[in-house]
Amino acid sequence: MILDQLIDFYWYHIRNLKRHERKLIKYQGFGDRSIIKFKRESGLGWKTISKILDSIKILDGLELRNHIRAIYNSNKELFDDPNTYVTHFGPIGKSGAFIVNQFLRCFPGKGRMIIANSNSELSKLPADSSIIFLDDFIGTGKQGLDYVRQVSPSLNSSIKPYLFTICGTQEGIELINGFGSNFKISAQVILSKEKDHLLDPSNEILEDKEKQMIKNLNNLIGIENKNKYHLGLPFAFYYSAPDNSLGILWSDNNKYKINDIERKWYGLIPREY
Repeated sequence: MILDQLIDFYWYHIRNLKRHERKLIKYQGFGDRSIIKFKRESGLGWKTISKILDSIKILDGLELRNHIRAIYNSNKELFDDPNTYVTHFGPIGKSGAFIVNQFLRCFPGKGRMIIANSNSELSKLPADSSIIFLDDFIGTGKQGLDYVRQVSPSLNSSIKPYLFTICGTQEGIELINGFGSNFKISAQVILSKEKDHLLDPSNEILEDKEKQMIKNLNNLIGIENKNKYHLGLPFAFYYSAPDNSLGILWSDNNKYKINDIERKWYGLIPREY
């Protein structure tokens, strides 16, 4: 017990893993969460924890709005066209609506562009106009592709649709592009398998045995079975972690058993807070 405490002290204070709390505090649900408690709960070694902490990216509010401004500046002619309209990507209540709200905070004079995202409203768009869908993240691309299939029939063939996201994976973007719709898609930040998909075979940040230990934990707390979009990304926005993020980070209070003893998982950046 004392030895464990000394090891924890060494990694947290001497190796200065506590510095990561300055990054983690950006996440609204982090609060008074403990890196040491997360380590003890997971049973992962400190070297593995250190690699995960080094890899975590939390995109804060200022960064989010700067990316929105960059999207606008890169497509200024399109956004300033009076025949261009803006709406959220995905159902109402999802993160796309939040990004539209943030867009209006950045550009309050663009309120006239915003339309409701419904099949009836989309079908009323004037001929030869453009519609920009805004979202925060494209992961596997499966949910995005489902939504493109859903809204495409409501768009007149002369309508030019765009999907602009803050972040995305190359694979997800390629999946949607491969559908052959008229959507033009771009993401400000591209997450790659080699650098960001911690559990992917091509990613060399974690060793194979470390990846397997994390997959075992994901199975233990139900991530592999319940989340078909899991990619193992050490990534979150300040307000939430996407489905594709590393499950052991955002899962919290998931019940599981070890030696017939029921326990609850302790997440470092819980989605529900």
